[in-house]
Amino acid sequence: MPRSGSAWLSANPDKAWAEKLFLTFIPVFVIYNAVIQQMGWLDAGTFWHVAQNGAMWVPYCVLLPAWLRRDSGVPWAQSYWFKLNLYMAVWVFFATYYHTEYFFELLGLRYRFPEVHAYFDSALFGPDEATAAAEWKKVPLGMYLNSVAFFIVYHTGAVVCMRRVRKLTLAWRPSARRAGWVAIVAATALFFAWAETWLYITEDAAANVWYVDVPAMLRFGSIFYAMYFVVSFPNVYRLDEAPDAPRWTLSRTVIEACFVAIASLTLLDLWANFIGPIL
Repeated sequence: MPRSGSAWLSANPDKAWAEKLFLTFIPVFVIYNAVIQQMGWLDAGTFWHVAQNGAMWVPYCVLLPAWLRRDSGVPWAQSYWFKLNLYMAVWVFFATYYHTEYFFELLGLRYRFPEVHAYFDSALFGPDEATAAAEWKKVPLGMYLNSVAFFIVYHTGAVVCMRRVRKLTLAWRPSARRAGWVAIVAATALFFAWAETWLYITEDAAANVWYVDVPAMLRFGSIFYAMYFVVSFPNVYRLDEAPDAPRWTLSRTVIEACFVAIASLTLLDLWANFIGPIL
């Protein structure tokens, strides 16, 4: 495949193809979530809870590119679409299992799924299990699946926008380019962190997913949440970005995702030590 030649898409044609596909996933993702919320389907039992969250991610982000790229000449294990899914699955596991406890305790996030009986989160982070269940501070199993879809949307949109803005700085001095890159990452991270709360925490979803104080979450919690993305956005940007550089192996992809998980966890814990709850 020839290089894309686009100011928005990667010069790596395999990555550029996946970026275009995942960009088309964004309206599908938005419509899917809106329908589930407005139809009241969030109040489902364990099976349908897991099924509807898995359906948000797997068909479009895994099965579709696997079929469309079957004759691409790029083995599936070397394809950007597969490595991005693997990266997000690893990153989301740690973020959901451990980091959600920080969102419960510091930001006032709550999950209420009374018909769901399959929960999976840290037993030592956060309150004891009985208190966590009573205060809606448990993580339903399906949240691991839908969070991968959420993060694919965020990271694809962010990387494409960051690349476009970064190309506007190519004529700058090296020090100015570096400072500009820091500003680009920080602004993009803050925007996506703020936008999730503003767009997803709606009246239709409020019975199941909510923040105790939404204005405080938008004003201060967005900075907390952005600490996720200041680590992960530039890291995903580097994933198979240069067409002439060696492709990331699957083991490197997993290791990089683990690094992002522990680095962001450290930032969240530093917030807990020095700033504390926003409520």
